[in-house]
Amino acid sequence: MVHFFVATSNGGMFRHKIGASVVAVRRSGGIPVFDQLNNYINYSEMLMPTSNYWNVAYGTAPGEVTQDEEGMQIMRVLGKNTAWMMKVVEAGKSQVKENEKEDKIFTNFIR
Repeated sequence: MVHFFVATSNGGMFRHKIGASVVAVRRSGGIPVFDQLNNYINYSEMLMPTSNYWNVAYGTAPGEVTQDEEGMQIMRVLGKNTAWMMKVVEAGKSQVKENEKEDKIFTNFIR
């Protein structure tokens, strides 16, 4: 729940901005962190580019992550997709009106 409150406390300043979760993993735990970061992006109504796999690169020592060929390919694809998405959003601003922001309705699960 902490991520939700952090995300909603930003006042919508990240709404419709582009954000990508990237995790460099030394041992384990990268995928849960990646999922939590993606949840933050979703809560903030951000646009999320994708790559061809989880945006995770592995290494056990500083700089070793650059030897992860698959991880480096994932970062290249993510970078290209992010750049493309930024161009699409910018081009679309003159063609499509942004939808109105709705105020968040909070549910109390204790009844």
